[in-house]
Amino acid sequence: MSDSREKGDITRLVRADNHIQKIVGEYGLDCFPQEFDVIPAQKMLEIMSYNLPVNYSHWSFGRDYEKQRTQYEYSGGIPYEVVLNSNPSRAFLMKTNPYPIQVLVMAHVYGHNDFMKNNIYFGRTRRDMLTSASESAGRLRKYEEQYGIDEVERLIDAAQAIQMHIEADLFQESAIQPESAEPKRRPQKMGTPFADLFDFDGQLTSKSFEEKRDEARKLKKKIPAEPDPDMMGFIMKHSPRDFEEWELDVLSVIRDQSIYFMPQRKTKVMNEGWASFWHMRLMSRLFQDGFLTPEEHGYYNLYNARVLASNPFGLNPYLLGVKTFLNIEKRYNAGQFGPDWERSESPDKWKTDLNVGKGMEKIFEVRRTHMDWFFLDEFMNHEVVEESELYIFGSKQQGNVEEFTVEETNWSTIKDLIVRSFAHSGVPLIKVTDGDYGGKRELYLRHFYDGLTLEEEYARQTLRHVFSLWDRPVHLETVEVEGNSETRIQLTYDGKGFSKINLGTYVKE
Repeated sequence: MSDSREKGDITRLVRADNHIQKIVGEYGLDCFPQEFDVIPAQKMLEIMSYNLPVNYSHWSFGRDYEKQRTQYEYSGGIPYEVVLNSNPSRAFLMKTNPYPIQVLVMAHVYGHNDFMKNNIYFGRTRRDMLTSASESAGRLRKYEEQYGIDEVERLIDAAQAIQMHIEADLFQESAIQPESAEPKRRPQKMGTPFADLFDFDGQLTSKSFEEKRDEARKLKKKIPAEPDPDMMGFIMKHSPRDFEEWELDVLSVIRDQSIYFMPQRKTKVMNEGWASFWHMRLMSRLFQDGFLTPEEHGYYNLYNARVLASNPFGLNPYLLGVKTFLNIEKRYNAGQFGPDWERSESPDKWKTDLNVGKGMEKIFEVRRTHMDWFFLDEFMNHEVVEESELYIFGSKQQGNVEEFTVEETNWSTIKDLIVRSFAHSGVPLIKVTDGDYGGKRELYLRHFYDGLTLEEEYARQTLRHVFSLWDRPVHLETVEVEGNSETRIQLTYDGKGFSKINLGTYVKE
């Protein structure tokens, strides 16, 4: 592309941005200042793979880059944009997108911008992660030079294995400092080498060492006092490994980034649905205002249809999100809400239209207060399921051919399955229940089973990484299911091998 052509396209995009901002203000969207970067495909794929424009080095990012590149080059996967949670908001546009698609993407970005500024789950996140990540990358490069790439990568491997197991309400917590897990000793009255022969009143005691040890364990404060879902934070504070400062820094970098991206994981459907809802409104206005041509309208229709197409083998968050928001707007405009409407037995219940006009007010409220789990549980109804063309399918092998068949179309069953999959942002709920298991500083983890089992080989490999961070045997309590039987097991890794204990079996009737 010639310099004059490129400058002309940028000028048109600036004009489009100004016009979109005007409409955004009219619709009442509340956005951070917006910055756009138009970048080539390779840079876009790097940002998508490394999660940020600049990040620390790790083999997993290179793996993800190759996957993204292969999808882009051979299967038509098109990365339209990347938008980051920052102030000002930063978005990256693919240089090869046709002009009307760039305008579509820009309109879509303003929806993300408004969502990330106003949704409560983004409210406590840091908006300077781009600067922080760049500084962190520099420090980790120095650690590689000083301690060796292999040592740093082994630590990152272990941290990434548990990076999703972070307490969701710790957005305001600063970098964790090492803290001893040793219980505080009670003061002794006798300051002699024989003080342990006396009780705390200075009286000679005949209790054995074992008896005194057992009493001391009972008096010792349990760590943690309650099950702790912040596994990485707990390990950083209480690990017997005695981390060096640079190791704690590496763990803190990964933990901070996991917390930064947590709202995106919790609101993927809502965020994409909200951005899609508004890009359709904004593009409609642009066409009404004559800002785009009829031919460009055709481009828009084609690409918009691709974004919102139903996926026969998976869930399209753009489609499900926008259908749910549209349904909320329609129902709250028509008065189809509230206790009286919920109790209605009328067969025409879904068609009742009281024209109360509460739709826009409601979707802005939901945008502010909900995350995917609650959003879908409360607002996903039979109309949303049907319009999103959702069903449950299964597969069976017929010779050399794998056949797929629809196994369930009941909207309530489908909703229950989808809502359950969004519990805890799709991450198994595993909590630290004891940091001194058996009085030996061993780590005890418990999987809070919700009907979905852990993949055992994945659990075993994860325990290896946890052991490398804890440096003592690690135990994981979870559930295995076979037929109607549920068996609670304890899986242990001691640095040499695995063992498994049956803790009891429950048979469903």
